[in-house]
Amino acid sequence: MTDAPKLRRLLSWARGFIPPELRRDPVTHRRSQLALGILGANLVVGGALLIPLAMIREPELRRIALVNTTGSLLLMLLGVLFMRRGSLWLTGNWICAILYAGFLFATWTGGGVRAPFTICLTLLPMLAGIISGRRSGLAWGLITVATLTAVYVAQATGVELPEVNDPEITVLLAFGAIAGNAVLITWMTSFSEATKEAAIVQIEQASAQLASAVQEEEKARHAADQAIAANAAKSAFLATMSHELRTPLNAILGYSELVVDELRDRGGNEDLIDDIRKVHASGRHLLGLITDVLDLTRIEASRLELSPTEFDPARLLREVAEIFIPLALRNNDVLTLDLADDLGPVHHDATRVRQVVINLVGNAIKFTRDGTVTVRLRGDPDNFEVFVEDTGIGIPIDKIERIFEPFTQVDASSTRRYEGTGLGLAVCRRLVSLMGGAIEVRSSVGRGSSFTVRLPRRYTIPEHTESVTTSAF
Repeated sequence: MTDAPKLRRLLSWARGFIPPELRRDPVTHRRSQLALGILGANLVVGGALLIPLAMIREPELRRIALVNTTGSLLLMLLGVLFMRRGSLWLTGNWICAILYAGFLFATWTGGGVRAPFTICLTLLPMLAGIISGRRSGLAWGLITVATLTAVYVAQATGVELPEVNDPEITVLLAFGAIAGNAVLITWMTSFSEATKEAAIVQIEQASAQLASAVQEEEKARHAADQAIAANAAKSAFLATMSHELRTPLNAILGYSELVVDELRDRGGNEDLIDDIRKVHASGRHLLGLITDVLDLTRIEASRLELSPTEFDPARLLREVAEIFIPLALRNNDVLTLDLADDLGPVHHDATRVRQVVINLVGNAIKFTRDGTVTVRLRGDPDNFEVFVEDTGIGIPIDKIERIFEPFTQVDASSTRRYEGTGLGLAVCRRLVSLMGGAIEVRSSVGRGSSFTVRLPRRYTIPEHTESVTTSAF
């Protein structure tokens, strides 16, 4: 129990040699741990071999063995430096190069292909492939095959290699070879198992995430289907209820007009006439709201049909201007017309074009006090344009898109100054799109707004795309 904390501290200290860039993913991290483990194991095994090597009786052989082993250990330390610099490729190839030099020396001086360390050369390609990558593994495989072939050819052609006749040295070399093989195989097997377990865990996690994503997607699709169905049912219901909603309101408006006429014929009762007029005005306002809602829902339900005819757009704009002159006077506004009288007739649904212009002019006057509202008409052989410009309060550029959303106004607070449901512009955009046109909006806070309706001179089947361009003055 007392050794466990020390072991954990030792492992933590050893992992500190692995830089952060080599911990970016589990596989690279384990390859780094494998390289670090092999460096440490070689240092430990090599250091332990110095003791029996120092006991060799022959001075010359003892000196060569000690110098070779010590030099290899010192050079092996450079691998730690390469790892600290974040180069796993260089670290793996450096380890293989040091081991190759040591194994080749032991093979050449230990009797050639029959030497105990010869088998260790065959592990280098596997080690290089795991640490430094497939290309390094293939390269060391070629080097190993070429080396063993060269040693075998040398022996076969009569080249005399040193022979170890001392049983003590033979046993020592065999021990070193077995220990080296055991270290390499153990570490590589551990890496393989750890990598396999990590891959299994990652596959299980990915499978669980995929299953969860599939479930969420199914829920989202089901919710979307329900929302689409509910919206379609709502649109179909409101479109169907058009007659039932309009009929009682038209009756209220008609009877209120009759009551006003009757009271006027009788004379007097001005207070009662004013009250009836308020009822009539409220009814017309409610009828306008219902009309906007029904038009919007019928467009969404694809049940709004256009009735294109030939009409003069200049005359239509004059008629609209006459309607709004009293409202402009109440706001102390100047309503002006700038018409291209030579534009000629166009082929469209005059009722829907009038509805769009009425909405735009009404909004311009409503949001303008002591200013100017200008309606312009321009055209060319292919299109005609209606411009409605005002010097009113303007719209912030980041909120222009919102004004075309149903039931949305720029000032949505409970104390907002201007009345309205926010349906007019939403209906305008959909109607213009349905007629194959587009609306362009330019606005600046405090300087006013400009709405441009661009329509083809002749109505064609639209592509059902909504186009709105926004910009600042």
